[in-house]
Amino acid sequence: MKCIAKMRRTGNMKAKASTAKPWLKFYTEEALNAKLPEETLYEHVLKNNESHRGNIAINYFGNKISYGELLDTADMCAASFAELGIKTGDMVACCSATIPELAFALYGLNKLGAAMVALDPRRSPSEIKEFIVSSGANVLLLLDLAYVHLADMLDELSLEKVIIISADNYMSPIVKMFKQIKMPAPAVPIGGRTISWKEFLKLGKDKSVEAVGYGEFELAAVTLTGGTTGMPKGVMLSNDGFNAVAMDFRYCGVTYTRNQRFLDIIPAFSSYGIVASLQMPLSLGLEIVMIPKFDPDKVGKLVKKYKPSHTLLVPAHYEKLMNSKEMKNGFDLSFFRTAGSGGDTMNAGLESKLNGFLREHGCKFPLSQGYGMSEVSSAASCCCNGNFKSLSVGYPLLTTNVAIFKPGTTEELDYGEEGEVCISGPSVMLGYLNNSEETEKVMATHPDGTAWVHSGDLGCMDEDGFIFIKGRMKRMITRFDGHKIFPVQIESVIGMVSDVQSCAVVGVADTEHAQGMQALAVVKLRQGADETAVREILKEKMETELEDRGRPKFLHFVEEMPLAGMGKIDYNKLAADFNSFRNANIAV
Repeated sequence: MKCIAKMRRTGNMKAKASTAKPWLKFYTEEALNAKLPEETLYEHVLKNNESHRGNIAINYFGNKISYGELLDTADMCAASFAELGIKTGDMVACCSATIPELAFALYGLNKLGAAMVALDPRRSPSEIKEFIVSSGANVLLLLDLAYVHLADMLDELSLEKVIIISADNYMSPIVKMFKQIKMPAPAVPIGGRTISWKEFLKLGKDKSVEAVGYGEFELAAVTLTGGTTGMPKGVMLSNDGFNAVAMDFRYCGVTYTRNQRFLDIIPAFSSYGIVASLQMPLSLGLEIVMIPKFDPDKVGKLVKKYKPSHTLLVPAHYEKLMNSKEMKNGFDLSFFRTAGSGGDTMNAGLESKLNGFLREHGCKFPLSQGYGMSEVSSAASCCCNGNFKSLSVGYPLLTTNVAIFKPGTTEELDYGEEGEVCISGPSVMLGYLNNSEETEKVMATHPDGTAWVHSGDLGCMDEDGFIFIKGRMKRMITRFDGHKIFPVQIESVIGMVSDVQSCAVVGVADTEHAQGMQALAVVKLRQGADETAVREILKEKMETELEDRGRPKFLHFVEEMPLAGMGKIDYNKLAADFNSFRNANIAV
């Protein structure tokens, strides 16, 4: 067992952060003496819920699935997969939204010592094919809604079995009836290698298999990176990585009580979804409200209906919540224990507005901002239990070490110095699937023998261990004269204006010089705001608060911000659309 007490801070503030660990003062003695469980995902969820089998694990469109049903169905899946020849070390692809079958299959595979390759069904057929082939998977779980999209690709693969799963299967009968009237399930030809979920479960009926025990550094799942800056990569996540994040939240200072509701809107084909929104709440005995297809415009409706104690959203979702009709007239949010936010940067203006909104609606805790990446099994830091500093993404989670290094080196910087944010600990990925070249670009073993993930994010840490993200190194804008502009600095100034709902700054080509980039600021206004008046306010504010070289060259107002698949602002699309922007009169 790995004891966290070994990570205790030194008390010597002259030591670097990675050694001093000043953030450990925020943790209890119980937390510091806790041990990372040497268990598989299946064992961890079983151990924590075996004596609570009657409690609700998943709330899915009116159907409340108990922990007993979750565990029993996972056992049936394990037996059925075994009948298909799946064994320890194998990978099975799952191309699906977040539905109960995905959870059942994940734990069934894990019981066998096999891993799930979680794929976004919205990806291109060529990308999906590449990762199925690369993983060596010969069994695919496929969402019925994606069948037509991927039918031609399936003909090109030598899969032994395709198991068709459906968002309808585990809905309550009345919800299922109305859904099928409104939108009938697509017809998928069953036969040959293609079988239904019901037929799949019959394969393991009245059969049982022994659970494969824990082994260090064993693969549990593969998720894909966003691929917004190039081809996506397969992130290999271990049992330890999953369970480290679950343990981190167990001891973060937030009171998680069995049966509390957790609103799960993050897709399980992402690290954030499968680890922080599935394994973590299930290991704590929470009731997951599972939403397979999340519409940001309906976030207010979901929060009002389910009144979750905990949720994880991205900043754009909180903007939608704040402006939703359901939150008008002072709707009471006192049930919120954790309003978690991550996945994208948040400027000072939006942070202030959201915390004011939460206070005004009865929430006793500030927004719990966090930071992480797919390569560290989702989360690395968080503002927990009221420990909050403006614009900080919190301090490192219990099992995690975070430090700031001089970019491109292994030289750790002092408190307050700006450099690359690097992360180590049991949640660090095993590497990218069949891609050692890309793995070596982000993972490095430093002279002390510690393996660190180099995030590509610029930031600093204060003497309490709070982390402040300055922006992606890839988002940094370099002018023709070499001066560097950090988008988050401009976004923070613009975001403070009350009539600004959201904003984003991207670099675009400088047509006035032979090299370099110019900053484009894109702004979405609140309903009813006067664009001309706001433009003048912004111009004056930026002239006052930003140096000449740090101001945006262009300012453009839009009706909606383009969002990528995970709800983050799609910066690439903003830049790509700039040719049409440039034809308008948008110079600041």
